[in-house]
Amino acid sequence: MKIKFNTHLLTLLAVAITMVFALNQCKNVGPSDWPEPTPDASNQLKMAVFNGDNGTSIQGYDIKVILPDGTTQEFDNENGTLTIPSSLEGNYVITASKEGFLAESAIVEIEMSTEDNVSTVTQQQFFLSKKSNGVPVTPQGTVITAENNLEQPTTIEFPSGSLQNDQEISVSFIQPPAKHGDLKIIGERVIVKGYNFTPDLTFPENALPTINIPVEVQAVKDGAPLYFGTYDMDTQSWEMIEGTMNGDRTVASFEMPHFSDWYAFTGFRLVKSSVTWSSWEYVAESDTCSSGACGTFVYAVTPTPLVTNLISLGYNINLKVKDVKCVGPHYKYAQVLYARCRIVTYDVYDYTGQIVGSIQVPQNKFQWMIDEYYCHDQGGGN
Repeated sequence: MKIKFNTHLLTLLAVAITMVFALNQCKNVGPSDWPEPTPDASNQLKMAVFNGDNGTSIQGYDIKVILPDGTTQEFDNENGTLTIPSSLEGNYVITASKEGFLAESAIVEIEMSTEDNVSTVTQQQFFLSKKSNGVPVTPQGTVITAENNLEQPTTIEFPSGSLQNDQEISVSFIQPPAKHGDLKIIGERVIVKGYNFTPDLTFPENALPTINIPVEVQAVKDGAPLYFGTYDMDTQSWEMIEGTMNGDRTVASFEMPHFSDWYAFTGFRLVKSSVTWSSWEYVAESDTCSSGACGTFVYAVTPTPLVTNLISLGYNINLKVKDVKCVGPHYKYAQVLYARCRIVTYDVYDYTGQIVGSIQVPQNKFQWMIDEYYCHDQGGGN
């Protein structure tokens, strides 16, 4: 009996085996935590949620994303980094939540590249603060304490008549963004720390509660003002109160007309003046023909004296960003990865309204360019 082989099937089988081998090659390049290979020009939004107290990753978090077209995506009980496609350009409203923590929202701008073989990757990290337990407060008035990151506690004084009925008041400490290298700017103000007050209450003008916040910023101790404010997202404006200092300027006091999320910040303003991209940098290329490529891109800015001064005011301006990417494999082709990041220039104004200089801050927004070339002859056979 004469046996006939289907040469077309054999060719497909050979290609399949080669692709499996090549995929393993891509995933085995470098560290074991490489991401899964993605199509060359895929746009991604990467989200991660951390405990604001100690910086550890939160397990079982929930994410809600409102896309630029108004549609909503919800992701429940997530761990590690959640990566989703970001094929629409515009603002993404993202909310991260976890039971026992304050939910946090961010508006993330996604922009696309018009260049061929260029993908956009946007990172968004959330540092959630733990909710505090409620404390009973009576109309007769009382003093309660709130957690902070200092040895001296924060106190809130409720005068007689500030409440009409008994209330259980919860004051949750919003961890300093600088604690984890996060530069959090809301309405041109760089946030130092904050407090969440619940429930929503409004107080009579003659019986406003007073929050007393310990001062650790040396510039404030030396005479600079400290502010306490709540931001209205609808009007894009701050309601601000300047602190009243005690004699040795170690405690700042603020009378609050109502409860909300209130943040402490100094008089400096950071006004975005320009947005550019860094130059393209070579990152990595395929080790062998048809193997795909994985690489890590790191971009850093050298600190300036102005940046050093801002850090001394309690701001931690992260001047280094990093992203990783894997692409391929593409049979009989080698791939080369290039990357760049977005850089924002801020004009810095002091509390008198005078501009004191500009700083450049790299953003967690990246573009990856994939170049490839035919490598059949270098790959060792047909």
